[in-house]
Amino acid sequence: MKDFKDKVIVVTGGGRGIGRAIAIEGVKRGMKAVINDIDGDAARSVEKEIKEMGGQAVSMEADISIYENIEALLDLTLKTFGQVDILCNNAGCSVSGPIWEIPKKDIDWITEVNMLSHLYGMRVFIPQMIKQGTPCEIINTESTAGLMTSGNATMYHATKFAGVAASESVYMALQNHGLPITMHCLVPAYVKTTIHLCDQHRPERFAIDDDPYYTSDEFKAGAIRAERGVMSGIEDDYVGECVFTAIEDGKFYIFTHPESQVVAVPRVQRLASGVNPKL
Repeated sequence: MKDFKDKVIVVTGGGRGIGRAIAIEGVKRGMKAVINDIDGDAARSVEKEIKEMGGQAVSMEADISIYENIEALLDLTLKTFGQVDILCNNAGCSVSGPIWEIPKKDIDWITEVNMLSHLYGMRVFIPQMIKQGTPCEIINTESTAGLMTSGNATMYHATKFAGVAASESVYMALQNHGLPITMHCLVPAYVKTTIHLCDQHRPERFAIDDDPYYTSDEFKAGAIRAERGVMSGIEDDYVGECVFTAIEDGKFYIFTHPESQVVAVPRVQRLASGVNPKL
């Protein structure tokens, strides 16, 4: 896709960070934006920001780890703008700690947000894109944590690896069916976002309770590691620029930090032997 004017971008987790940056960059290029976030105030703030830029936008407060909410997001998009051209499955959360210590609810929470919501997004939006018959794009925000591992955040790595695998598989399926839908897998390294504060936006069913883990040294250390990592990262606005450059160039994997490629690219090349993406 080279021409973005008057096309429609839908961004989950669009109220801040990478999601906001992608939406703003799209509007700068003439797009109309649909902003979803579990934090309604944040989503409405980005909607207001876009309108003050002279752009068109609508926002929706919803937990998109719930399938019906993604269906409602598509309905809002079509009722407001009549089409969807780019879907950015961006919403995510972070959970740190050994798998044998973290509460089951944290396993469920990160799985539903980081993995299931992205699968649900593709399941709901791709049929509409096929129906339109026009060139469309899907961007799945994953992470370099989906290409390499550490011992500190098993569930984050697990869900991001799953997201990379799903992106590769759907990419191949779209190609095999000859559909005009292009897939992109965004794998940023550390970026200055507020993902380290995601506990503030837990749905009620995953709320922090009196489980001893939430007052443990491990839980506190995980929060410190997350904040240090995020604050050492690149600016989120730069990621938005990287995404649209990659869309224009037709790239599958989108790297945002040169240093991450030293480790990630060789591994991706091995993983992608059957995909043949442009790097």
